[in-house]
Amino acid sequence: TGTWRFVPNADFVATMGKTYRDLSTDEVFRLAIHDVSRGFIAAMSQEGYVRPSLDELTKMRIHGVDAVYVQGLKKAGYTNLSIGELVKTRIHGATPAFAQEVSAAGFGKVSIDDLVKMRIHGVTPELVRELRDLGYKDLGVEDVVKLRIHGASPAFIREMRDLGYKDLPLNDVVRMRIHGVSAGYVKELKDLGYSSVPADDLVRMRIHGVTPQFIRDVNAAGFKNMSADDLVDFSIHGRRWLKKRA
Repeated sequence: TGTWRFVPNADFVATMGKTYRDLSTDEVFRLAIHDVSRGFIAAMSQEGYVRPSLDELTKMRIHGVDAVYVQGLKKAGYTNLSIGELVKTRIHGATPAFAQEVSAAGFGKVSIDDLVKMRIHGVTPELVRELRDLGYKDLGVEDVVKLRIHGASPAFIREMRDLGYKDLPLNDVVRMRIHGVSAGYVKELKDLGYSSVPADDLVRMRIHGVTPQFIRDVNAAGFKNMSADDLVDFSIHGRRWLKKRA
């Protein structure tokens, strides 16, 4: 704890005043706190960022956007980015190294927005390679992001394959995860005599509350060997009757 006194550097203020007129003491202090130096401004100018606003200069310094970072993105194929885009990539970790890894994983050069989206949702090059190894060759960024959002991991896909669901389309994998079709659910159905139920029927059964316990209750009420369609219809229209009978 203690007190301090801020004394602006007159030479800095004079030089900055050529571009940024009538700087207040508070503005000079903010530039000093975030190390917005003349060298930093000159280096960014050489990279094509001429006369950014004071807010933009401060944001770049806060988030670690400097000339070296810009050069790295240019090397990765990303040129003429706005300051907002530069800052966004730094905030979310969509770095030049990540861009190169994504390219090497088979996506080539994706847009800055897609690069950021991948980082936000935890899409890694390793995940992409795992999915390709599982046979999903024609992946788009949206496909992998959707899988990540809904937790449709390579491990889940392998579990379902072990239960006989080979070559599931990505949309089916996502739908199964959204509606809670788990490996455990499929195994319980199999124990009750429902083997090789199509993915669409599994999803419909989960949507309409056809749980293993529901099937046991239906069986106990004397309705045995019902098809998946019949179980869904019974769940929709006959659940009240089943409760009354119980």
